[in-house]
Amino acid sequence: MRRRSVLGAGLGLAALPLAGASAQQRFAGREVVATAFGGPSQDMLQRMVFDRVQRETGARGTQTPLLSANAFARMRAEAQAPQIDLFMFSGGQHVQAKADGLTQPIPAQPHFANVPANLKDPEGHWIAWGLVTEGILYRPDKVPNPPKSYRDFFRPEFAGHIAFPHITNGYGTDFLVMLARAHGGGETNIGPGFDALRRIAPRANIFRSAAEVQTLFASGDIWIMPYDGASAMRSTNMGIPVAYAVPEEGAPYVLLVGCVARRSRNADIAAAILNGHLEPEVQAAIAKDVGWAPVNTATQLPADVAPFMAPTDKLAHLDRDVINANRPAWTDRFNREISR
Repeated sequence: MRRRSVLGAGLGLAALPLAGASAQQRFAGREVVATAFGGPSQDMLQRMVFDRVQRETGARGTQTPLLSANAFARMRAEAQAPQIDLFMFSGGQHVQAKADGLTQPIPAQPHFANVPANLKDPEGHWIAWGLVTEGILYRPDKVPNPPKSYRDFFRPEFAGHIAFPHITNGYGTDFLVMLARAHGGGETNIGPGFDALRRIAPRANIFRSAAEVQTLFASGDIWIMPYDGASAMRSTNMGIPVAYAVPEEGAPYVLLVGCVARRSRNADIAAAILNGHLEPEVQAAIAKDVGWAPVNTATQLPADVAPFMAPTDKLAHLDRDVINANRPAWTDRFNREISR
């Protein structure tokens, strides 16, 4: 991902494989229905992607806000006669959807080539269009030497100034795994992670919700915590000095993924919609206004946004299947050994 500050020269038909009379004849009067994550991102994508595709092709795009788990349940329930064509997931449901035969290959599009191989299905059943990148958040006015590793949570000067999420917060689970990795373990050997948490916890603030991030940093007592770069950017925009560091162990991440229902007859329009999500100008706008990092490696991020995003070559892939299988046991152990 390039870091130069530029938003691009505007969008045109050449950016999508839709130009020409034949494309407009195929798409005119048709409608594609997609799930959405709601909020500001839905409004932005409607304006920058869905409305644009309609202007250029005549195909109308409609978004339906659904949480990923609910979207997956609907995909399964409507498998034989889908009412939704394009599904957006952020909880890993795309993997199960493909395994269950609920998806179809997405017709290739120009911007798909700029998405790294590990962020798209090799058989074309799903492709990422955004990332929530995790890492280390810190107060630069309190921490003159930025943290570089999850092992830095044990630096003496941070004692009494650390916060971390409860394991019931997904970022708390990821922190446990990354601490384990930093100390010789990992998803299948979580013991070193719990050993590390036990060393930190006695003088740390354990919190549960994203809403507490700004409050904790604003207090002045918390200098460092594991969380996502978007929260650091929001804090900075609120006037609270918070920086984001990508640890040398890599940045855990959450994928924002699109996939097409198996029996949808609108895979061609859905592919164009996803290509629009991956347009560099759209990727940069999503990063700036929502805080989701680009997956298109041709994206040029604004200078005030790039420091809060982990590039695609600095990501840490976590085995979500192993994590999910062990979550109940880890939660029980966390409540016994760490929480108070």
